[in-house]
Amino acid sequence: MPVIDAASLVRHAHANGYAVVQVNTNGGTYDITRAIVEVAEEEQSPVILGAYEANLAYRGYEYAAMQMRFFAERAKVPVAIHLDHGASPDACRKAIDAGFTSVMIDGSHLPIEKNIEQTQRVVTMARSANVTVEAEVGELQKLGPDGSVIEAKNLSDPAEVAQISAIGIDMLAVGIGNAHGFYKDAPNIRFDLLEKLATASKVPLVLHGTTGLADDVIRRCVSMGMAKANLGTLIRTRCVELTKEVIAENEHKNHPWRIGLAVKDRLKPEIRHILQVAGSCGRAKEGWL
Repeated sequence: MPVIDAASLVRHAHANGYAVVQVNTNGGTYDITRAIVEVAEEEQSPVILGAYEANLAYRGYEYAAMQMRFFAERAKVPVAIHLDHGASPDACRKAIDAGFTSVMIDGSHLPIEKNIEQTQRVVTMARSANVTVEAEVGELQKLGPDGSVIEAKNLSDPAEVAQISAIGIDMLAVGIGNAHGFYKDAPNIRFDLLEKLATASKVPLVLHGTTGLADDVIRRCVSMGMAKANLGTLIRTRCVELTKEVIAENEHKNHPWRIGLAVKDRLKPEIRHILQVAGSCGRAKEGWL
């Protein structure tokens, strides 16, 4: 199936009351990427393969895009390839040139005027390449190793959401008390704020930091208009834990591919669960592509 852009998936999800899931491949890790696509096919679910900019330092944009496109182009379900948390227009340009179908420009740490200016530059370059754009307003909280908040950030402002969502972006990540990483305690997700943000935004909203969020919290966010849900920390952490587990079992006969195969298969239930919670299972059968 031809590789699709993330916004097409997100718009369909938004119109039909579910969320399409972006699973971070950790910069194009083979076993993670294969697990994601296999589960998506088994569940007949659209899916987004994500690559966080910092994770691309090892394999590079070109290799990661090539690897993700290899799986996406052969998948029996719609798959998009997305740069997650691009820190600059230059990072987004590298992703576009490498073959990503969607990019995120994260200017959430900047004053809103600078965020909008930077985002507009990325929208302009992306449009000429038929690539879609995600932006962010309201920098997410940062968690320490124990899951406690080490750096409190602002929640998203509805007025800023209204401003940036009107400049041609396709989807918008917002802060409602969510964070990247494992939560020490149940986070205070501000559903009252989410309601205001959804009303203010001219594009579908994105939920970052689903690792550790209760299933009912994710479902409620989706029901209130968040049409894309990102999962990263859980999958990369489980990949490392499962690798240790498989090596310790000593059934691999010193073949790295046997370790990778076992890890890939054991990752799949974690991925399947988030697809089910987001409500995307079965949606690839709807024939809307």
